[in-house]
Amino acid sequence: MTPQEKELKKTQKRLKKEAKAKTRVTRKQAKSKKSDYAQSEGTTKRVLREKEIKKNLYNRSNFKASKTKEKIDWKLSFKEFPVKMVKEVSKIKWSGKQNLTNKFVQVIIFMLIFAVVFYLIDWGFQTLFSVMHVI
Repeated sequence: MTPQEKELKKTQKRLKKEAKAKTRVTRKQAKSKKSDYAQSEGTTKRVLREKEIKKNLYNRSNFKASKTKEKIDWKLSFKEFPVKMVKEVSKIKWSGKQNLTNKFVQVIIFMLIFAVVFYLIDWGFQTLFSVMHVI
C-alpha cells in the first residue's frame, strides 16, 4: 500500500467521523428546538420548521414496511405437525440414567429434611400453646 493510499483512507475516515458528528449536532439542535417550543408558545413558523426537521431526520424511506400476514393452510399444517414434533423431540438432549438418579435422590433428601423441619416447628408450637393453656 502506497503512502498516498494510506493518506486517502485516513481522510475518508476523518470525513466519515465529521459527517456523523454533524448529524449528531443537527439531531441535538432539533431536540433543543422542540424543547424551546414546549417551554414557550411558538409561532406557526417555528411549528413548520420543527415539522420540516422531523421530516428530514426521520425519513420514512429509511424504515422497512411491515409485511402482510399470509393465510395459513390448516390442512397442511395438521399433516406436517407430527413430523415437525418428532424432529424437535429428537433435538432434545436427554439426561443420562446416573444424572437422573442423582437428582431424584437429592429431591427425596430435600423433601425429608423439610418434613422434619416442619414437624419440629409444629411440635414446638403445640408445646408452646399447651404451656400457655391456649389449647
